[in-house]
Amino acid sequence: MAYVLEKIGSSRCALDAAKAELFTQKKFADLIYDAHTRGQDYYLARVHCKEKDIKSGHSIYYCYDAKQLCKYVFEMVITPDGRKIKIKNFKDPLNAKDISEINFFRLRFDTETPLKAEYIGNHVSFLESNIFRSKLFYQEDPLDALSVNFQFKTLEKLPYIKKKRFFDVFIFLMLLCIMGVVILLGFKGKKRVDAHEPTKIERSITEK
Repeated sequence: MAYVLEKIGSSRCALDAAKAELFTQKKFADLIYDAHTRGQDYYLARVHCKEKDIKSGHSIYYCYDAKQLCKYVFEMVITPDGRKIKIKNFKDPLNAKDISEINFFRLRFDTETPLKAEYIGNHVSFLESNIFRSKLFYQEDPLDALSVNFQFKTLEKLPYIKKKRFFDVFIFLMLLCIMGVVILLGFKGKKRVDAHEPTKIERSITEK
């Protein structure tokens, strides 16, 4: 059994429904059936690789469960300015080939032709539209489902010369503080000695 994926202006790509999906290891036929029995549309992702088949010269396509592929390809990046969806890994998960485009298709459950795949958008649609992402993930929040990458600016390390200057200034200030303490203590000591020095009257009485 094969389902035909259709997109206006592009060649068709046949999906073998008896084949196991890479991420879930379930047959595509079972995944579609499970979604439809729950009253949900099933979403499929078709990866279009940059590399072409050597023999035929045609583009290479691979199909995956849309939700699982999005978790592999996209991530949520959090910065001081906010959060944003970005591409994490734009290589085909099966053979690590560079991806040219990802197309998403919907197989509707409430239609007379439930096995007809309807093109709904590409990877750019996923990046730009929260409504589009919500459709693919259904009741699961895509922002919670995607991996999170925190990107905060770290303090720049001081170059060696700046570090050395900072150290020299610190030593100089420490020496000034020490010298100030020594001078202050010496001044206080001198005042104490002067306070105990006998006056002229005291010296004359002592001499007598």
